[in-house]
Amino acid sequence: MRKIISACLFLLIFLICGCSNNEAKINKEVKIKDSIGRNIEITLPLSKVVVANGYNAELINAIGALDAVIGVDYRIFQDQEEYKGKFTYDQVIGKSQQELNYEKIIELAPQAVILTGNGRWEEAERKLSGFGIKVIVINSYYTDEFFDNCKLMGRLFGREKRAEEICRYFQKQLQYVQDNVKNAPLRTVYFEYRREGNTTVPGDYFYNMIKYSGAKNIFEDAKSVSVNSESIILRNPAYIVKVGENNISAKYIPPTETEMQARKQEIVSRAGWDSIDAVRNNRILLLSHFLHGGASKIIGTMYIAKFIYPEYLPDLYPEEVFNKWLQYQGLDYLEGHTYPKFQLRDR
Repeated sequence: MRKIISACLFLLIFLICGCSNNEAKINKEVKIKDSIGRNIEITLPLSKVVVANGYNAELINAIGALDAVIGVDYRIFQDQEEYKGKFTYDQVIGKSQQELNYEKIIELAPQAVILTGNGRWEEAERKLSGFGIKVIVINSYYTDEFFDNCKLMGRLFGREKRAEEICRYFQKQLQYVQDNVKNAPLRTVYFEYRREGNTTVPGDYFYNMIKYSGAKNIFEDAKSVSVNSESIILRNPAYIVKVGENNISAKYIPPTETEMQARKQEIVSRAGWDSIDAVRNNRILLLSHFLHGGASKIIGTMYIAKFIYPEYLPDLYPEEVFNKWLQYQGLDYLEGHTYPKFQLRDR
């Protein structure tokens, strides 16, 4: 009897120690609330999901749950370097969250499909509910929702401890920026996404990335993200920040320096732009599509804040924050995602 009791105690201690990091794999029916406020009953933790939108895939990867992903959209699949060839074409569940292949999703038989709010989640729910496949909406592209989404992902996949660790790190970085630029003079910035005149306004995906940097968005009063070149010239921004390039998607491998120089040259050579303060004073920051979106664009916020308010942020090193995100992704550090180029310990 004593041996039996000892064996039971040993087993109990082993189980407790093995699961003490609050990431135990215990199947349990729970209610969760997704990004658009829907209450969903689901058995957790999830071990088989399909995912649309790269922001969602990166967040799942960051918390260490990528092995649970059995299907992705084409835009995630195409960056083979970022996901180290993990996904095959047979796992592609559509071009994007706007164009889903429901037959493929049903064939893969996941527990859940994770989409974004700008995807066809209502259609997906109608077509998949009869097969017992849950639809969860997570808007991982919104900067102001990063911490809630990270914690939700942690709960969904039983990775709460890792999610909390990530939240603490990025909250500290963001708080440092906000504490130190709140009394800084407002410096105006024109933000451009991919092509000329495509900017950001309140409610847009990129808006809070600029807002959290402390800068003043010259189009914060605009109603549309499409503006004309003449209005940009008239509003005369002190700084210009551009993300990506038209028809170039997010890639872990950075653009070459020659490509970055060409992007900058295209900006400065636009008709009439030589009169803009940002161009005259060479205050133009280029960010790759891959880099800017890290941690729901908190990474982008770090670079923009440092570029515009360097004297107020002496202890902020954006490249090191970016490198930390790469570590959470299981990726090696690669420089060159910005122009001008930042260093790991750049003041």
